[in-house]
Amino acid sequence: MAMKKYMVSVPDEMVKVLEKERKERLLETVPETIRVILSEYLRRKN
Repeated sequence: MAMKKYMVSVPDEMVKVLEKERKERLLETVPETIRVILSEYLRRKN
């Protein structure tokens, strides 16, 4: 699977929410958390 990298900026409020999600899901990084959330969202959308 080919992967592309994107750089995104998020507001401080979203960073706090992502950090909370990261800890709850026992993930190592915020980018990993974002990937998991996007993957779940896209899976549900289809």
